[in-house]
Amino acid sequence: MRKLLQYLLKRPLTWMANKLSAKPKKKAVFKSLTKLYNSAKKNNKRVCSIIPDPSKDKFIIFSDQHKGNRDWGDDFANNEFNYLAALKYYKDKGFSFINLGDSEELWKYKPEQILPNNEKAFAAEASFQPHNYYKTFGNHDLIWKNKIDVEHYLKNNFVMPLAVCEGIILRTTINEQPLTVFCTHGHQGDKMSDNNAFSTWIVAHVWTPLQRYLRINVNTPSKDFSLRNEHNQIMHQWSSRRKNMLLITGHTHQPVFAAGKYSSHPSNKIETEANEKLRPSYFNTGCCCFNDGDITGIEIEGGYIRLIKWHQENTNSLRMILEEKKLAELINDLD
Repeated sequence: MRKLLQYLLKRPLTWMANKLSAKPKKKAVFKSLTKLYNSAKKNNKRVCSIIPDPSKDKFIIFSDQHKGNRDWGDDFANNEFNYLAALKYYKDKGFSFINLGDSEELWKYKPEQILPNNEKAFAAEASFQPHNYYKTFGNHDLIWKNKIDVEHYLKNNFVMPLAVCEGIILRTTINEQPLTVFCTHGHQGDKMSDNNAFSTWIVAHVWTPLQRYLRINVNTPSKDFSLRNEHNQIMHQWSSRRKNMLLITGHTHQPVFAAGKYSSHPSNKIETEANEKLRPSYFNTGCCCFNDGDITGIEIEGGYIRLIKWHQENTNSLRMILEEKKLAELINDLD
């Protein structure tokens, strides 16, 4: 019976999840992102500012692990192998780790259910402390914006104090030109996700029981890597209006590299408004909970920015570069 229901319901449930996952309003997204971005100028604790040295500092950015309790509603359980291998690789090579939100699935589970079932993943993340670990909160782990909750629940997994921000800004210089990299989860202004009680109730009481019974994970990777859903388009439109700035988000689970500007397939490019130049200002990490075990992320290293994938072959976890571009070349196309 379960297999029959899987066959009959997987497509409509996937469609429904995609339809409900992002219902952004351009005005709301623009307002929320602008407020967060401008708060950095006021030394607001919502945003962490970093001034990296592009000649030696390296960053890996992952998001949307959605760690759970290892039941059939846990989207991360199948991806832990690649995630742990990736974090070990980046730790050994001296990268800093930006954990960009929805790291824990707190719509479905309580912290007490998640923490003991993910000790290896938490230990791998904490290994980047004290100087190379940065954590932001998303809409599914919104509890982490509360300092008291962070210290109460995460004190046994991380060195305290652990700052959990809403945004992270990297400010550097490339070819004598200033470059700002603005990192945030990406749920800002999304009425279906931005701390919305109805969405939380639907996930907890409708979707999760169905997912557990049917054993369905809707986070299927796309055939291309520059997807054009409505939220990604709005994020690109916001970022393209800012000078010498790159925006990196997660949230949509859909990898995007430089808004698709350098893609050889025109259909992969993010749609722009009439007479608007396509600027390579928007990137999306994808997620760490694809149903085939793959994870995707964004690297910034050695003067390059890359979209990467980690996947399993036999007993090995392998890194693959999907897209890459020199920052020195990219910044010329931001004008």
